[in-house]
Amino acid sequence: MMRLTKSSQGEGALAYSMELTSMEVVDELENIRYTTYGVRVCDGQGNVFFAAPDVNTDKEHVARFLTLCVENEAEPIHIPELLEDYLD
Repeated sequence: MMRLTKSSQGEGALAYSMELTSMEVVDELENIRYTTYGVRVCDGQGNVFFAAPDVNTDKEHVARFLTLCVENEAEPIHIPELLEDYLD
């Protein structure tokens, strides 16, 4: 599992971690099984702030989103909207 952490920097800054998650999906009607990847954002104490378990079947696509968020110091409150924009 990929885990990226942004530590708090200064007063009022929020420490959080972003994790790449995965889950197996079984569609019995179509008789298919596949892995889908998602995002989980946790605060500094490990409490889940935001989770999107089924983002895309392309692991690298989801991992790139996580990397971009951390590199650009995205605030956790904006991550759901950023994810929506990223997927468009």
